[in-house]
Amino acid sequence: MSLSKNMKSPSRGFTLIELLSTTAILGLLLSIAVPYMQSYTVRAQVTEGLLLLGELRRRVETEFYERGQLTNNIPGAPPPNGQAHGGPWYSYANMFGQPHYMWDRIEFQPKGPNKVIALRAYRRPEWGNSDIGLHMQVRVESDGSISYRCTVNNTQDRIQFVPSSCQDGNVNDWTSW
Repeated sequence: MSLSKNMKSPSRGFTLIELLSTTAILGLLLSIAVPYMQSYTVRAQVTEGLLLLGELRRRVETEFYERGQLTNNIPGAPPPNGQAHGGPWYSYANMFGQPHYMWDRIEFQPKGPNKVIALRAYRRPEWGNSDIGLHMQVRVESDGSISYRCTVNNTQDRIQFVPSSCQDGNVNDWTSW
């Protein structure tokens, strides 16, 4: 009889302690990574929202320089879905032809001689049901030009999702910029 047949062969596989330790470490890493990834996804969609506001800004600017005044509707937009804050609002699907996971509607609010284009999001549990809204202020200057500013009304639950260029100011403040 050979010596190797009498010796027990080493067991193959993992012990219960090793499996539990690995599972605990993976759970801890995932509990840290998942909220970060959800926040990253929302921030990416907010950046997309800024691009949408840029497109709407170009429409307003083109119309302004052709007519010499700000109109009461977003130029080139379909008929509005209703009125909000004194001006028309459009569903995202109505404005762009398809629904969006994040963005719900676009409002064109009159603020004296100026306007605000507000892009509003659905309230989703994964971002704490925050009312994420981007506001593009459109101001007529004394020299006949127009200027723009992006704000989120200093609302703390929104600020974590928006670029720093939109974090300052209030949509009703027309003098500090």
